[in-house]
Amino acid sequence: MANQSKKTEKTKKASNNNLIIGCCIAVIVVIAVIIAVVIAVNNGGINDSYFVSDNTKYVLTIENDDLDDEDADQYAPLKTHLVYTYEGDTVTGLKSYYEYADAASAQSAYNAMKDAMAENASDEISQMEVNGKYIVVTAKEDAYKDMTASDVKQQIEFMETLKNMNNSDDTNDADDTNDADDATDADTNDDQD
Repeated sequence: MANQSKKTEKTKKASNNNLIIGCCIAVIVVIAVIIAVVIAVNNGGINDSYFVSDNTKYVLTIENDDLDDEDADQYAPLKTHLVYTYEGDTVTGLKSYYEYADAASAQSAYNAMKDAMAENASDEISQMEVNGKYIVVTAKEDAYKDMTASDVKQQIEFMETLKNMNNSDDTNDADDTNDADDATDADTNDDQD
């Protein structure tokens, strides 16, 4: 009998140890999840993968081509992402994400532009905030209530077609310039002979 009670006590201690180890692992997992959420929130939770059209949103990204221009506004964003959310054929929201190089640049631009933007577009803007390296402007419903998801999709496809046409024109212009340079170089070499 004494041996059996010793075995029962050892079994209870082992199961208690397993329970304690299991609880410790569960606590560590919960802490890891909380840390991951905090990091995601502090980093804005937004990255380039968000700006892709899917079955809940249509996205139009506009690159700022004027960055090399000396007269370009110092607060001009690198890119602007227009994100239209939808359900079925109904547009349910519109947010503009103005992307800057970093969070400090976005905050500086926000501080410089918030009053002007709020005054000029108070009828269209519901909210304006800084989220990481983005200034996020949420449009009021009046700005998109007459649009359908189909309309938005067609507009985005049209804009992307125009952008692709411009890119191919730029490539052709560069090729023409290189051909002209090659011809000038050949004429110069002929003259030297």
